[in-house]
Amino acid sequence: MNTKKMWFKLAGVIADNLPTVSQDCPACGQAKIDFQYVGEKKAMRGFLCIWCTSCLHGIHISGVRIPDHAEFLPKDQVELIKKRIPNFKAG
Repeated sequence: MNTKKMWFKLAGVIADNLPTVSQDCPACGQAKIDFQYVGEKKAMRGFLCIWCTSCLHGIHISGVRIPDHAEFLPKDQVELIKKRIPNFKAG
């Protein structure tokens, strides 16, 4: 399975196993995955960033439904989002 498909598969694992996820990075194999939902409370839709804190590879997935029990950042809190989500390499 290619790396991009593995990141998308990981998104499903995250949604199904909130609030904690212990998975290996598709890029480096380390169990150092972190993630953050960002969106709107009313619509419960937004985007999901998933990244490895070890190698800083990850993925940004747009148009996701934010699970009811997920913590998320409001999309208008740009500075907070920048502090929380690192500048990772996509793919």
